[in-house]
Amino acid sequence: MSSANQASTAHAQKVRLQRMFWGFGNQLCSLTIAVMLFWFGLVPGTVVIAYVLMIAVIDLTFVGLVVSHLNLRLREPSMTAAQIVAPLWPSIFLMFFIEDPQARTAFLLMATGGLLFGMFALTLRGMIQVGALILLAYLIMLGTLAMWAPERLNWQVETVIVFAYAAVLLIVSYLGSFIAGMRRALKKQNAVLRDLATRDPLTRLPNRRTVLDQLAQEKSRTERRQPDQNALCISMLDVDNFKRINDIYGHHAGDEVLVKIGSMLEKTMRKGDFIGRFGGEEFVIILPETTPHAASSAAERIRKAVSELAYSELPADERITVSQGVAIHSPGDEIDVTLRRADDALRAAKAQGRNQVVAAPDP
Repeated sequence: MSSANQASTAHAQKVRLQRMFWGFGNQLCSLTIAVMLFWFGLVPGTVVIAYVLMIAVIDLTFVGLVVSHLNLRLREPSMTAAQIVAPLWPSIFLMFFIEDPQARTAFLLMATGGLLFGMFALTLRGMIQVGALILLAYLIMLGTLAMWAPERLNWQVETVIVFAYAAVLLIVSYLGSFIAGMRRALKKQNAVLRDLATRDPLTRLPNRRTVLDQLAQEKSRTERRQPDQNALCISMLDVDNFKRINDIYGHHAGDEVLVKIGSMLEKTMRKGDFIGRFGGEEFVIILPETTPHAASSAAERIRKAVSELAYSELPADERITVSQGVAIHSPGDEIDVTLRRADDALRAAKAQGRNQVVAAPDP
């Protein structure tokens, strides 16, 4: 797994634990209600203790699954539906022993609060299914009471409660899924906006702003290294005679050239390097933790690879070449100084006949 994927997984697991602890807050309220019912003599103490133990086992199990990353093997790693339904059964167990039928509605309210957590991951269908399961569990509890303790039942009150609760569950499920849909749409929109802000729309490479941000980060990393460690190098690449390509073959041909070169750069560079479109037909290649010789060798490899590319929009004998200027970053310099030195080297490569790599003099 790449470092980026590891970071993404770690963040997702952190969010899952955070939401899990929010759910524990809901369960803490239920535990408080259970203690209050015992205090008022509406439920035996042994039943409350059993309820607390069951809740503790369930919560520790879910936490253990996330901490051990075993949840990642599941079809739904967030375990949202399971975390809503699992604490329901201890509550059903406790409700069976409550003397006053109206007091049972307190746990129905808390179950509704738990259902709201479904908006983080469940669809409308999933919300309705979980809500129906909550209602079914309550009906099972009523059926059990009818068989074993009918004196604790008031069918008139229970009928009203079941109808009202079914309506509330349906409303909560719909509103919860609607809010979840809005969250997903907003997340998607933010991703699109972030992509527009950081990516070049033609080549899909990082744009100039993203390149400069990356250079600032690499500059900070470089200046934390020892002087004898590998340095940060920058290569500025420019497509030779690009205006002629646009003028003769059209802008669609020029676009194909840029897209193919950008794709080739991504495939050619080593892991850890960074490639972006700097503007027009110019690209910037960031080579961290390398040497001037290795940077020049990489630039030369790119130059040869570009000259071998074929383009559907161009005649078979038309070959595209690039010129490159390579510069090593000197600790203490501003990154603009290094970019200017790479650009000077690029202009020297152009002046010397194009289709070549020129290294800037050491600062």
